[in-house]
Amino acid sequence: MKPRLALLASTSGLALAGCAAEATPVAVEALAQSGRSAFVCLAIDRPDPDKPGVMRSLPITDCSYGTVESSTDYEVDAKDGGRATLPHLYGLVTQTAHGEVAVVDLTTESSLIVDRDTGTPAPSFLPVGAQPVDIVATPGGTASFVAVAEPGRAGIYALPSAKVLPREGCPVPSLSSWPACSLPSAPGEMLLVADPPDPDGSGKLRRSCKAPNDTYTVEPKPGDPGAFVDDVCSTSNGSLDMEGGGRQKLLVTLPDLGGFVVIDAQKLLEDAAYQDGGFAACDVERWVPLQVSLPPAGPPDEPPPDGVSPDGVSCSQPAVAASSEPASEMPRPAGLALSGNRLYVADLNAPVIHVVDLPTPCEPREQPPLLPASTLDPGRVVTTRRLAVSQASPPEFNRYLYAVDAGDGSVMVFDVSDGVSEDASSRSPLSRENPDWNPFQPPDRIRLPAPVRDLAIVQREVPRSLPATGVVPRGIRCSPLPELRTCDSSVTSCDLETLYRTSADRDSGAGPLKLRGTFAYMALTNGQVAIVDIDDLDAACRGPERQSVRAGCDADASPSSPLLETSGEASCNVVLPHAVRSETYIVASDGSGQLEPGVQGLPILYDRSGAVVPLSGESPKMRATFPSDGAATDLALAVGVRREAIASSDSPESELDERGLVMRSGGPQHALTMNLEDPRVHIANETWAVTYEGVFTSITRASVAFDENLHLRGADARFCRRGVQSLTSVKAQLKAAGVPEGEAETRAEQLADFAQITSELPDEDATYWKSVDSAVCSFDTCNAKYGSVITSRPALRIVEAYEDHLELDRTDEVGFAACCFAGSVQLDIRAGAQWVVRSNGAGFLHHVIADPAGGYCRNSCDTRLSRFNGRVVHTPRDGRVADGDVGAFLNPMFRFAVTGGVPEQDMQFRFTTQGAFTPLALDLADISDTSELQPQSIQLVPATGQLAVTDGSVQGLFLLSSRDVAVTRRYR
Repeated sequence: MKPRLALLASTSGLALAGCAAEATPVAVEALAQSGRSAFVCLAIDRPDPDKPGVMRSLPITDCSYGTVESSTDYEVDAKDGGRATLPHLYGLVTQTAHGEVAVVDLTTESSLIVDRDTGTPAPSFLPVGAQPVDIVATPGGTASFVAVAEPGRAGIYALPSAKVLPREGCPVPSLSSWPACSLPSAPGEMLLVADPPDPDGSGKLRRSCKAPNDTYTVEPKPGDPGAFVDDVCSTSNGSLDMEGGGRQKLLVTLPDLGGFVVIDAQKLLEDAAYQDGGFAACDVERWVPLQVSLPPAGPPDEPPPDGVSPDGVSCSQPAVAASSEPASEMPRPAGLALSGNRLYVADLNAPVIHVVDLPTPCEPREQPPLLPASTLDPGRVVTTRRLAVSQASPPEFNRYLYAVDAGDGSVMVFDVSDGVSEDASSRSPLSRENPDWNPFQPPDRIRLPAPVRDLAIVQREVPRSLPATGVVPRGIRCSPLPELRTCDSSVTSCDLETLYRTSADRDSGAGPLKLRGTFAYMALTNGQVAIVDIDDLDAACRGPERQSVRAGCDADASPSSPLLETSGEASCNVVLPHAVRSETYIVASDGSGQLEPGVQGLPILYDRSGAVVPLSGESPKMRATFPSDGAATDLALAVGVRREAIASSDSPESELDERGLVMRSGGPQHALTMNLEDPRVHIANETWAVTYEGVFTSITRASVAFDENLHLRGADARFCRRGVQSLTSVKAQLKAAGVPEGEAETRAEQLADFAQITSELPDEDATYWKSVDSAVCSFDTCNAKYGSVITSRPALRIVEAYEDHLELDRTDEVGFAACCFAGSVQLDIRAGAQWVVRSNGAGFLHHVIADPAGGYCRNSCDTRLSRFNGRVVHTPRDGRVADGDVGAFLNPMFRFAVTGGVPEQDMQFRFTTQGAFTPLALDLADISDTSELQPQSIQLVPATGQLAVTDGSVQGLFLLSSRDVAVTRRYR
C-alpha cells in the first residue's frame, strides 16, 4: 500500500504516552490526492505511570485550539489520577490514489502527519481498500467509517479510534484489521444519524430497525465511558452506546441503485462476521429507493400570432430553449445534508433534490422534492451534487439549503424554513428581488469566478461582554438607531445592540472581517475559498448614515431625521443575503483608499482632434441625473478619496445651470452618479468613453457583402448580438413610449444606426473597374467619396436589422456604394444623434436580441436586462434631468445625461471608474508553492471552529480560521 516516495524527517518523537511507537513527522508531500476528512478527539491518560497509557475518546467539542510541541504531550495531571488535560484533535483524511486514510495530529505545533509504520522508508497510513469516497466519525470519537468504491469489493470499513494511533508492541494494522462489510453497489456519500431512545423516558434503545421490540438499556460502566481500559492493543472496538444520544446508524447512498441504505454502526463494529477480513454483506436494515416526482409540465407557450408587423414590435421576448434531452426518471443520489429530522439528497441524474423526513433513521418518509431549475436557461435539466443547510436563526427562524449545480458549478438557494408552502414555486430556487441591479449575475443563483467544488455553512458568534457587568449575551443583532443608549463602563443599563457598532476609526465593531452570524464557505475549483453572507448579525450597522433609495435602501430618510450610527458605507446592501461578502468597507476616505464606487477624476470632454473642450454655456455637459420623484436627495460622487457634492440647485449668479454638476473652486465640472444599490455590480475599474455618434461595433473579420437586394449580408455578422438598432426598431420604441406617429418617424430617422464602409477601394488599375457600369460608378467617382478619411464617408441608414443582414435606406447612395465595393466590405456602425458609451472592459452594453419569430433585432423585453444600455440621447436644453427622462442614461454601474451645446461627431467624454467590488475570498495558492490545486471538500471542525479543506493534488489538508479569515495551518 506504499508505492510512493517521500522524504522523512528524523524520528525524534517520544513514545506515545509510554505505549506508542514513535510518530514520524513527514516533511515533504506525504499526502497526495486527498479526498474527504473526518475528525476525532482522543486523549492518553496515565493512571499508573508504570503501565501503558489508557486511550480515551471524547466528544469532538472537548478538543480546542490548544497546541503542544510534541505529539506525545497530553498534559497529564498527576494530581488528578494521571488524567490528560489536553486531548489531541486528529484529522482522518482519505487518500484516494492509494486506498488509505492518513492520520494528522492537529494539536502538535510541528504539524505531524502520523506514520503508522516507522520501519518502512515511506509514509504509512491506514489501509482501507481502493477508491475511498467518504469518511465520517462518530460524535464521541469512538470510531470512524470509510465508504470505498473498489470494483468488486465495495463496502464500508470501520476504524475504531483505539487502533488508529501506533501502539508500542502492537501489530501494524492491515486491511483485515478493520471490521468491514460489503455493499451490493459502489457507495457514495454517507451520514451518521442516531436512532433516538424510546420517548417514554426509559432510555431504551432499539437494537435494529428490523426488530422494533428488541430493546435494551445502556448500563453505565465504571470509570470513564470513553476509555479503553487495560486494552493496550485495542482488541475492543469500543461501544457507540457510551456516547449517548441513541443507537447510531449509517445512511449510505448507493448511486447506481438510486437510493440509500440504513446500516447499524455498532453491529458493524462488533459482529464477528465482519472481523478479521470477513467482509460479509452489510446488514441493511432499511433500503430507501428514492423517487423522481416532478410536477406536471405547464402548457406550452402560445406561439406568436402570424403576420405581426415589425413596425409594431418595440421589444421581443427571449426564446426559450428546448431541452436537448428529457429529464431522467432514474435517481442517482449524490450529496447529503441533514437538518434536524429532515434529510436532503442531491441527485446527479434527475432535476430534483430529494426531501426525506427522518423522525428516526428507521422510518424514512420521502416528501415532495425541491426543484432545481435555471431562469436563464429554463430548458436545461439542472442536477445537483453537493448540499449544505443552515440552522434556523431568530427572529424569523429561516433555514436555507445551498445546492451546487452539477452543470455549471453555480449555487442555488432554497428556502426550507418550517411552514414554507410545498407548491412547486416554493420548492424552486430563490430569486433576487431586484435582478436588474446586477444583471451580470443570474437572478436565481450565485455564480462565482470558478465552479464550486464543495461548500459548508458555518454559524459564528463573537459575543461582547457588557462593560459594567461582564455578562456576555449571545445572538444580539447590531442596531444603528440613534435613540438607543450605548454601553460603556459608566452605565449599568444600556441597549445591547449598540455593543457591535462600527467604531469611529473602523478598527473594531461591525466590519467586513468580523463574521457574526451565518455564512457559506465555498471551495472553488481554482483553489479559492469564497465567503457568502446568509444572515449577518451586524448587517443593519453596515450602510449609510442617511438612507436613500439610490443607495439600495427601502426609502429616503427625511433630511431632518438624525443620522444612523452605522459604518458610513455607501450602500444599504454592502451585506446582502445569499451574495458574496465584501473584503473591504465600501467607503471613500483618506484612510481606507479608493473603495467606494466612483471615478478617479471627473469626466473631461475632448473634441475629435483630442483637444480638451472647456466647460461653458456653449459646450455639451455631462451631469448627474436626479430621482424621478423629485426627492431632494443629497447626491455625491466619490472622486479619488473624496466625496464630491453634486449641485441640486442653481445659484443666481451662475451663467449656466449648475444642477447635476460638481462645483469646485475653479468652477462647475462634469459629473455623474454611481449606482450603489448593489456594489457587487462594479466588477472592475474601467476606462469609459462617451462618444457622440461613436462607433459601437466594427465588422472587420466577418464576411459581409452587398447582395442582389442591396442588403449588407453576412452569415456570421451577428448584427443583433452587436446591438444594432434600426429605424423600424427606434420608431416602435418611440410609439410605445407615447410619441405621436409623425414625430416618431422624424426622430427615428435621426436616431437610427448607420453604417460606414471602411474598406479600401480596389486599386485604380484593377480589372474590376472594367466590369462595372460606368453610368453607375467608376474609380474616379468612387474615389471622390470613398477615397477620403473614413469618418467623412457617406452614412448608410439602417432601416431594419437582422442577425445576418442589414436592410438599408434605398437611396442612390446605397446602389453607388454597392457598385464601388466588390465582394466583402468592412464596416463601422455608428449610433445616429446619440452618445455611445463604451469601456475598455465591458465594451458596448446593450440588450438587443433577434426576435424569435421574425428574426429582426429588437431590445429584449426581459426587465432584468433593462440596464444593459450603451446609448444616450442628447438633451438640447441645459438643466436638471431626472431618471426616466428621454435623455437620462442608466447602465448597471452609473447614470448621467448629456445636455446643451452642439455636439459634433466623435466628440468624447472620458473618465475612469474606481472602487471595484472585492469579494472576500482566501486564495490557497498564495500559501502554496504551486497553483495546481484541486479542492475536494470543505467542512467545519466543531472543536476549533476552523474549516478543513482537502486538496486532490499534493497540498494535503488546509485549516482555515473563521475568526480572521486566513489559512492557519497546512498539512501535506
